[in-house]
Amino acid sequence: MNATMPGDHDADAVIVGAGIAGLVAARELVASGVRVIVLEKGRGLGGRMATRRLGTAVCDHGAQFFTVRGRAFGTLVREAHDAGAVVEWCDGFTRATANGSGMLPPGDGHPRWRGTAGMTGLPKHLAAELDPACGEIRMAAKVTSLGVEGVDVIVSLEDGNRLRAAAAIVSSPVPQSLDLMEAGGMMPNAIDPDALRTLRAIDYDPCFTLMLVLDRQSLVPSPGGIQFEAEGPANGPIAWLADNQQKGISSVPSLTIHATAAFSREHFETPPDAVTELLLEAVAPWIDGPLASAVVERSLHRWKFAQPTTAVTEPLVAASTRPPIVCCGDAFGGAKVEGAASSGLAAARWVVRVLAGEA
Repeated sequence: MNATMPGDHDADAVIVGAGIAGLVAARELVASGVRVIVLEKGRGLGGRMATRRLGTAVCDHGAQFFTVRGRAFGTLVREAHDAGAVVEWCDGFTRATANGSGMLPPGDGHPRWRGTAGMTGLPKHLAAELDPACGEIRMAAKVTSLGVEGVDVIVSLEDGNRLRAAAAIVSSPVPQSLDLMEAGGMMPNAIDPDALRTLRAIDYDPCFTLMLVLDRQSLVPSPGGIQFEAEGPANGPIAWLADNQQKGISSVPSLTIHATAAFSREHFETPPDAVTELLLEAVAPWIDGPLASAVVERSLHRWKFAQPTTAVTEPLVAASTRPPIVCCGDAFGGAKVEGAASSGLAAARWVVRVLAGEA
C-alpha cells in the first residue's frame, strides 16, 4: 500500500531520533511508500546502541547485547546476520556479587547477540538498507520544538530550519519528547489528555558508564561479561562489567563498566573524576595488576535516560491523531533492544493506517 500524502510537505513523516526504534520505524514507513526524514541530534546512529573508540580500543558503552524472542525482530536480526552486521556472542554471562563472591557460571541456553564490530552494527545496517529515494537521515540535526499548524506537523531545528510533514514519530526519551511538544505549543490543547497523563508518568534511571583501556588482559571470565547482583549485603556500585576484547569488538584489552541505577542517581552531580575513582576501586578485582599501571586510558559517560523505570504495556502512545503524532521507544511494550524495535515497528504501522484513513 502506498500511503504517500500530496501537498507541499518536506516529508510525509518526520522521525525524531535515529535509535533502533526510529530506524525500524523508518524502514517500515519507506517499505509502505511513505517519504521519511529521520532527524538525529548526535553524530552517530543507534542512540543507546552506542560504540566508541578510545585510543586503539573499541568499547560498547550503551546497550551491551540483545536477545531475540519475537518473529518480526528475529527476521530483522537474521537479515542483519546474513549481511555480516551482527553475530551471536554467547548464551549467558557470569553472575556475581560486588565483591566477587557467589559467582555462578554463564549459560541459560538463550543466545545473546552483538554487533559484529560493536552495538552500532544493527542500527548502521538498518540505515544502509534505507532506500534513499524515500528515506533520508540527517545527522547533527537537533530538534527544538514539535508543533501543529492545521493538520500539519511542524518541526523546528536548532539551525533555524522548519520542516512540515503529515505525521511524526518521536522516539527520543519521553521527557525530551514532551519538552519538544511543549516548546511547539502542543500543551495542553493539541495533545490527547489521556496520552499526556500516560507520557508524564514515564520515568528513567540514569547510568554512568566507565570505559577503560588496559595494558594487559583483564580477569573477567569467559565469555567476557559479568552481571552483578542488584541487592544484598555485598552489593556495590557496579551492575555490569564487559571485556570488549573477549567480546570480539576490540583488538586490545578494554572494559566497559555500568554503574547501578542507585549509584548513578546518588552521584549524578558528583564531579566526574570522583565518580571515576569510585568505580575504579570497585572494578579493581577484575584488573590484573595495580590500577596505576594497568589502566592506560579512561573515559566516563553519563546517560541521563538509560533505562525506563516506569513504562507502558502498549507499544506506542498516540499524542495526536490529527495530525498523527506518536511516541515510541524502549519505554513502550517492553524494554531492551527488541522492545524498542517492536515499538518502532508498531508506531510506523499505526502512522501508515492513519495516513491511509484506516484508523
